[in-house]
Amino acid sequence: MMLYAHILWLAAVYAMGCGPDGDEMHRLLLGLAPFTCGFAFLLRVTRPFADIHSMLRWLGVPLLLLMPFAIRSVWQIIQSVNIESSAICAVGAPSTWQSLWAPTQIITLLLVAYMVIKVWHNVANDTTGDVPTQN
Repeated sequence: MMLYAHILWLAAVYAMGCGPDGDEMHRLLLGLAPFTCGFAFLLRVTRPFADIHSMLRWLGVPLLLLMPFAIRSVWQIIQSVNIESSAICAVGAPSTWQSLWAPTQIITLLLVAYMVIKVWHNVANDTTGDVPTQN
């Protein structure tokens, strides 16, 4: 659920923009990025459990479908903060954490996509290798 929450919020932050609390959602996503990466690595733990691993394969489809929307949100921040040097929700120069926001989210998205694709690959290899042979 952590992967879903992070990717969904990341996809929606583009439409939400700056709320009454300013850049609070951006700060929240930056703080959740390490946990999301950790949970992405936990997908590998499910490999010995073939049924769960196979089920997770199909749960990865919505994550990959949300990726273009999440990338759009990250690209918006790259343009405003890293290229134009303006703050996310304020006037002036961006702070250090704002400069690190987009690269951190890119790393998180790449890791989640890699782990979901790896689950797909593992399930495909496991199902083709389980064919019993007759003697």
